[in-house]
Amino acid sequence: MTDDRLTEELRALGRSVAPPVAPDLATAVLERIAEQPVRRTAVDLLRSKWRALLALLAILLAGAVVAPPVRAAVAEWLNIGGVEARPVPSGPTSAPGPPAVTGRMSVEEAGRQAGLIPIVPKRLGTPTGVEASGGKVAMSWETADGVVRLEQFADRLSPYYVKKYYDSLEPVPAVNGYWFSTPHELVLEDRYGQERFERVAGPTLVWVYEGLTFRLEGAVSKERAAEIAASATR
Repeated sequence: MTDDRLTEELRALGRSVAPPVAPDLATAVLERIAEQPVRRTAVDLLRSKWRALLALLAILLAGAVVAPPVRAAVAEWLNIGGVEARPVPSGPTSAPGPPAVTGRMSVEEAGRQAGLIPIVPKRLGTPTGVEASGGKVAMSWETADGVVRLEQFADRLSPYYVKKYYDSLEPVPAVNGYWFSTPHELVLEDRYGQERFERVAGPTLVWVYEGLTFRLEGAVSKERAAEIAASATR
């Protein structure tokens, strides 16, 4: 098979990928890669594996329109804005409420110090605490249901956030985000791979809007968190 013919076949393969996709399709593709065909040359085998790998890549890159289980897999492999989601086999069973922000900066002052223009969710109004450090703005509110904490930053922090979760991520399409439904470890990892345990976090919504990454913790439900996130607009 010539290179031109192979290129045409790969293009045709890409055009043939059409969502929605069955949740177990990624598994099926990986199993296909693992098969060892008989009576084929090494070149044929390599080409076959490349075709399967490209098909899997095309499926995962269509994550915005495919079934939620596949979208969750994309989040596992990639970063959600400036937050890395890392699956682990087990995790904490409970978590304290999020810590209140004790700083009393104005939102504008915090933005200048962090180098960004913060957004205050309209659903929550004026925060009771605001502070900034290391390119991040944190704010919190005292509500009838407890403390609600919001952090936002423009770039991947150094060290950056890693959320070690052990349950599936739940997509929140309304804000292009993901809901971490169970308690999980929140750690900071530097560029050398050294981790520092920060705390155990409760259910959290992470989303990206206009180049900012948001972490919202303390909302009583995924629905309430989505409402708050949807109101965080300019």
